[in-house]
Amino acid sequence: MSQNIAAWFTEKIKDQVTVSYQAHGGMLDNTMMSGDVVANTVKFPIIGRTEVYKLTGAIERVPAGGPGLSTVQMTFDDFEASDFWRTQDAYKAGPNEQAALATILVNAVRRKRDTIKLDALAAFVAAGGNGTKTIGDGTTRIDILDLEQARAEMAGAAVDDEVYCGLPAMWFSQLKFYKEFADSHWVGLDDAPFSKQQRMKTRTYSGVNYIELPDEYFTGKDGTSLYAYMWAKNAMGAETPWNQETPDITKQPLLQGSPYLVKTGLGGAAIGIQGLAVKRLDFLKITKPARPA
Repeated sequence: MSQNIAAWFTEKIKDQVTVSYQAHGGMLDNTMMSGDVVANTVKFPIIGRTEVYKLTGAIERVPAGGPGLSTVQMTFDDFEASDFWRTQDAYKAGPNEQAALATILVNAVRRKRDTIKLDALAAFVAAGGNGTKTIGDGTTRIDILDLEQARAEMAGAAVDDEVYCGLPAMWFSQLKFYKEFADSHWVGLDDAPFSKQQRMKTRTYSGVNYIELPDEYFTGKDGTSLYAYMWAKNAMGAETPWNQETPDITKQPLLQGSPYLVKTGLGGAAIGIQGLAVKRLDFLKITKPARPA
């Protein structure tokens, strides 16, 4: 019977993983441009600019201005999450224990899908990537005017794309004291492939989809401020070529009690592409909201 435990429990876990994924999903899934996967690399297109020219009627060379389309390429990193399941007999595990293990595994993979993207945003801005800009200096509370400045600067640079912004929960609460933000829609883009949990945490105002994210996703330059980011979808590239949320379960007979080693993992990469459509927000780390004056 022990030979069937891994297969049996994998089936049980698979059901739990499916439910957990549908209910939650990565909070930043589908917020960045996908790329073309070739072997262990991914290529993201960089859309340039070209102009029309007037025909003179002469038989002469075409005045080409160079390629309007190029690509950026990077390799994937692979990640793994693992845990031991110490129960001697898997058939003793009830549904609560199965659900708990499924949740641990799904959350680990889901968090990594999100942090790959946030790490790429941070690295892009830190490197001064092609016109990126920081709004704020970390000494004031977040204000809706700051968000509108970031959005308007993108619009002024002819950014015509889906725009996203991940914010910590306390900033989200602060912004609700502004009528414009409080009256905005919760659902996000109607046609976006968002999970139910994403829609519950997304508020769309003035064309920007604001997503409430866990505090652990945010850091700052010091202990009193936090960095957050606003970006256009095609300004950042992110790809996950493999994403294993249903675990591999392997018995470990060389360990006492022969526990089961449970593993999940993913491979992914993210990179900055268009700096003019990436803004870093640098504002106070607040412990409670305050009504604006």
